[in-house]
Amino acid sequence: MEWELHQDAAGSAAYNMAKDEVCLARSQRSGRPALRLYGWERFTLSVGRAQQVSREIDLAACRAAQVTLVRRATGGRAVLHGSDLTYAVTAPTTLPGFGGGILPIYRVLSGVFVRFLAGLGHTPQVKAYTGRQRADLASAICFATPSAFEILVDGRKLLGSAQRQVAGAFLQHGSLPLLPQWSLLARLFKGASEAALRERLLRAFAEELGVRFVPAAWDDADEAALQALLPHYAPLEEEPAAPLPAAAQAGP
Repeated sequence: MEWELHQDAAGSAAYNMAKDEVCLARSQRSGRPALRLYGWERFTLSVGRAQQVSREIDLAACRAAQVTLVRRATGGRAVLHGSDLTYAVTAPTTLPGFGGGILPIYRVLSGVFVRFLAGLGHTPQVKAYTGRQRADLASAICFATPSAFEILVDGRKLLGSAQRQVAGAFLQHGSLPLLPQWSLLARLFKGASEAALRERLLRAFAEELGVRFVPAAWDDADEAALQALLPHYAPLEEEPAAPLPAAAQAGP
């Protein structure tokens, strides 16, 4: 099976969130799955669609630290981006393994990251949490809150993901922290760069899901749709007046 691949450089908060939404619309319209890998041009705190920013986050502290604040189209809790590799999967829910709701998709995609982390020499474990357990352990911070199928390495959560479903398609995006030493390791060792991690992650997707990647086309209509969405993802200075359209979603 062929998947479209978007290999993007670091982008702004608004660009990254708008492009994820355009990719979701593309998969919904065309029936083609896609994987997007990207980074962030500055430190950004992305918050879940329903998260109460004014109650949980110090906006003045974000401004003082020059951290951009953006609201995602997906649910879940806050994730700090800027030293991470972010992925986004969009696909029709008619694909094998991607039907039946939010949790089966989490389960399928968690297998990709277990394979990826094992390839890096870790011994990842998948731990399932009930809805009650997740509620009891909930925090405003994504990496302090368990998801339904948590990937743990040495007891620590290593992947934060959130999902949104629309009619016939879904978006799941997530953050894989790149530890501070990666910048030094990239200069000292061959194969330790972010580019090498991207290649390993692509290989894990291909092997786990049996897919082949082809470069995604991006035409004028896609770009126009992205530009039209940018104002919806402007950095937050206060609670937005109008929330994004409701959809089935989960996170972190």
